[in-house]
Amino acid sequence: MNSNIEGIKIGHWTDSENKTGCTTLISDKSLVASVDIRGGAPGTKEIALLDPIATAPNINGILLTGGSAFGLNASAGVMKYLEEKDIGIKFGGNTIPLVPSAVIFDLNVGNSKIRPGLDEGYLAAKNASKNFELGNVGVGTGCSVGKLLGAKYSMNGGIGFSSHVFGDGTVVECLVAVNALGSIVNPENGEIIAGPKRDGKIYDSVDLYLNGKPEKRGFQNTTIGVVITNAEISKVDCKRLSIAAHDGLALSVRPSHTSNDGDLFFAVSTGESSTKLSVDQLFTASMKVTYEAINNAINLSN
Repeated sequence: MNSNIEGIKIGHWTDSENKTGCTTLISDKSLVASVDIRGGAPGTKEIALLDPIATAPNINGILLTGGSAFGLNASAGVMKYLEEKDIGIKFGGNTIPLVPSAVIFDLNVGNSKIRPGLDEGYLAAKNASKNFELGNVGVGTGCSVGKLLGAKYSMNGGIGFSSHVFGDGTVVECLVAVNALGSIVNPENGEIIAGPKRDGKIYDSVDLYLNGKPEKRGFQNTTIGVVITNAEISKVDCKRLSIAAHDGLALSVRPSHTSNDGDLFFAVSTGESSTKLSVDQLFTASMKVTYEAINNAINLSN
């Protein structure tokens, strides 16, 4: 797969044996960025600076990682790589890369003592390219979905991607790691494509919640991602694109935003397209590419 946005590179570090990994998005140029968090149990780093009222104008990369809170250590490796490339905010005679980060919980699917750290984050950044893999790689390595009947009956999650190109060359894309508690639906036809699977049947997690007796599952569920655009938009508009991504999430992950989810979307802009498109057109594209990327992750991983 490859991004249609100039300057955007995506790289992975993958440990298939221990079922964990991390994924980074980096850019040679600074990115305008914001975030919207809807899950009740997020794991994050460098989030406050993405508030539209925060003074930090730009960031230099995004990290999506496994390893729960331990995995946030991988952000130091991404920062180290970017510093070596002299990419970052220039302040006090230093180059300081800003790399907001978010985690999924994957400690229960592999070796819980193996987590992404500084070296692994560095390698993910070093591996970053316009061309990148999807599915059970990087942060998607330890992802699973449909956990209401227990891990035995869950299905693979993973990392997915989708892109929409408008007629004027404006692009809106989504990169997403799907590690959801609930079932995954294709909103274009209503088909349940993943969820708790037993005796060959994929169950509707909403139905299990309302009428069944699902097993109690805690702190093992999160869908995190980043919406990427080349549209020249503000930090406030990036916030709106990250909000729209949650609409796409809610259309395809059912239920989403539960008390034990860390559901979160970043939105970043390279600012290279002086588009006349309205923010609502970009908003709608963000919603669409998000649910398409979620479906893409599932289709590539099962």
